[in-house]
Amino acid sequence: MTKEEKLFFQINVAERQEFSWWPHSPTFKAFHSIEPGAKVLDVGCAKGYMARELKKKKCFVAGIEQDIAASAEAKRWCDDLINADMEAAIDNLRYADGYFDVIICLEVLEHLIRPDLVLSKLKRYLNNSGRIILSVPNVARFNHRLQLLAGKFTYNSDGFGALSKGHLRFFTRRSIIELVEDCGYEIVKLDYTGRASQFPVFTGLLAFGFFLIACKK
Repeated sequence: MTKEEKLFFQINVAERQEFSWWPHSPTFKAFHSIEPGAKVLDVGCAKGYMARELKKKKCFVAGIEQDIAASAEAKRWCDDLINADMEAAIDNLRYADGYFDVIICLEVLEHLIRPDLVLSKLKRYLNNSGRIILSVPNVARFNHRLQLLAGKFTYNSDGFGALSKGHLRFFTRRSIIELVEDCGYEIVKLDYTGRASQFPVFTGLLAFGFFLIACKK
């Protein structure tokens, strides 16, 4: 996938993302995991839908988003907006080390070339008691396994789900746990999105995605 193709799919997704109040969605879980008044960095903030809701909690929210159209919308809600490729911007954010209480990466890591480097570099911006909140889709969900059994690995073009054309990385429960821990974090909460959040059985097969909260080791 060329840089232009990658950008196209990220733009397509960013402009269509929205906050969901469904209790089993990553946005709902993230919102209720953030304390009022927290300083939050939203990596891949899209149109600023998290910032819009977090303003109700009097949070300070800085967003990073490379989609130009989505960034223009996000400026309405974010206290600060960095319109840049997040993988390039992480090295030199205009914030001191330890500035943020919370860093959010919702449905972002799967779009990155080097999610390991991004996670490792983000640690410097978290304070000692800070937390990073992550969500990723589950590529080992039963429908994807059935496709593989049938000899198929078909990407979809709607921009959502584990097999979106914009995804460069794929995660199972084990691989996302290993990634987070290898990048110097300690997982304090592992949860699921979708029906597996309602009925936590056979989670590796039924979870639409994984929701994690971690702190620095």
